[in-house]
Amino acid sequence: MSVDIDLYRTDDYVPAGQLPLGPMLSAALSPVVGEDLADYSVLVSFLPVAEEQELSGSPTLVNLRAQCGYVLIQINRGDEVVYRHPHTVREIVGEPLQRVLAEHFPGESHWGFGLSGPGLEQFALVRPAPRIHNEVSLGSTPTRRPRLNVEEVPEEEPAISTLAELGVGGDPARSDAPVEIVVRADVFDTLAKNGLFSGEIEEGGFLVGNVYRDGENSGRHLIEVTAAAPAERTGASLLRFTFTGESFLRIGEQITRRHRGERLIGWYHTHLFPATENFGLSSIDVSLHHGTFRQPWQTAALVNLSDEGRTLRFYRAAGDEMLLTSYWVAGDDSR
Repeated sequence: MSVDIDLYRTDDYVPAGQLPLGPMLSAALSPVVGEDLADYSVLVSFLPVAEEQELSGSPTLVNLRAQCGYVLIQINRGDEVVYRHPHTVREIVGEPLQRVLAEHFPGESHWGFGLSGPGLEQFALVRPAPRIHNEVSLGSTPTRRPRLNVEEVPEEEPAISTLAELGVGGDPARSDAPVEIVVRADVFDTLAKNGLFSGEIEEGGFLVGNVYRDGENSGRHLIEVTAAAPAERTGASLLRFTFTGESFLRIGEQITRRHRGERLIGWYHTHLFPATENFGLSSIDVSLHHGTFRQPWQTAALVNLSDEGRTLRFYRAAGDEMLLTSYWVAGDDSR
């Protein structure tokens, strides 16, 4: 069985290539038999026993498949078993890998790794949310006034537009929904067709675009989705995707640098199973949206990934619920 060590750089866990497990095991186990393992066979069984994720030291190192925390090592010479004993992944992989990374990448202070190969997909890959740096406490006491006062800035009144002006052709049938969504064709292609998404952990990001008042219905907002920006500084697992405060700071910087007058109009994330009529956003997703995306026109996009393909759906807030809402692709005249 061929097993590799997948490497992830920094606490954003950016994929950074692979190393074969074999040479790492040979270096770690040669002292056990007192000589090179060229004349020996090594059998490795991965055990579903969790270990602590992070290995301290320099660089710090996190096992992103911490549910696979132990391995059973058996060393044979011919038909003779010369060694058989369980070891932690930290001891057999983590500590030798830490020394290799310190030698070859002395400027990098944090890494993640995960074992990958046949059968190891049963151990979920989990990407922890990054640490928050430069955090400041702004507490106050009854006898001292707070040093900082925060007030909400009123939103600018949206400009007026129509579906036709946003690229919806023909004579589009209108719904009774208070929000109509128009997605640029390139954004639709990214989310629904060819964007790169992990098949092991949920991924997500932010929807950027423009908000208009509908020139044909004063009580309706038109949402134009012009970009889908992958979120930075996030946490993720098979069943959950997490934004951090830094995620929002960075998307704000990106929107400013685009110089297009756009807004943060919502968010998107993936589910790693087929779409069904009865299951869309989870209760966690709904809570995240209501607690974070407070404008009534902000939307949530869900991309279901499966062997059969992808399904892209949009949702809007309605009271305490999130309702499925139809959308248009610019340049097309059908929903």
